[in-house]
Amino acid sequence: MRSFLSCSLSWMAMAFSIVGLAALSPGLMPAQDKTSSTSATTNVTADYPKDRSGVFIQSLDWIAIRAAMPSKTRVKHGLAASLTYGAVPAPIIAEYDGLHAQVQVESSRPVICICRVLSLPGTPVLVRLHANPKKNLREFDGGRMPVIGAKIADATQNDLIPADVSQPEDTVWLVQPRQALPPGEYALMLGTQNVSIFPFTVAAAMVTPSPAKP
Repeated sequence: MRSFLSCSLSWMAMAFSIVGLAALSPGLMPAQDKTSSTSATTNVTADYPKDRSGVFIQSLDWIAIRAAMPSKTRVKHGLAASLTYGAVPAPIIAEYDGLHAQVQVESSRPVICICRVLSLPGTPVLVRLHANPKKNLREFDGGRMPVIGAKIADATQNDLIPADVSQPEDTVWLVQPRQALPPGEYALMLGTQNVSIFPFTVAAAMVTPSPAKP
C-alpha cells in the first residue's frame, strides 16, 4: 500500500511538471483544450505593444505579467481517490505564494494582450483566485479531476470569468472581461487544463477627497 501511494504521488508530481512546461512553452504542445462557453470571439480592440512578446495587461502603460507556477498542489479531500485508480474524481487545489499578485491594476475591465506567441495550448480564459490570509497565499480551485487520468486541472465553472477574446493578428490575442471585475485576485490561463497562470490583482480605485468648501 505504501509503495502504491508513493507511486501515485510521483505520478501526480510528474504530470504537473509536464503541464507547467507546456504552458510556459505553448509552441511545444498542440492545442488540446475544450472550447469554453465563458469565452467568445469578438472585436476587443486596444493599442497593444507592436514590438514586444509575452503577456501584458493594460494600465497607464502595458505591464508584463510573468507566468506563475503553484508553490504547492494538493488533493482537496486527501488521497482517498488514488486508492480507486482514478475512478473517483478528486478536487485539486493549487496554491500561489502571497495574498496579491505583483502586477496590480485599477481598471475593472483591463485588456490583456498575448503578444507574438506562435500558438496557444488552449482557449485563453480568465479565472478567479481565492485569497487565504491565514496562509498568506492565493488558491486556485482546480475543480474535479481523476487523480490518475488525462486532465491535470480544470477550472471550475464558478471561477471562470466571462470574457471576450479577439485575434487582431495571427500571433496576437486580446482578452477582456465582459463585465467590471470587483477588487480581487484573478489570472489568465492559456487553456483551462493547466496550473501555470498569469496572475494579476484588480485593486480598489483610489478616491481623491473633494476639497472642503470655504
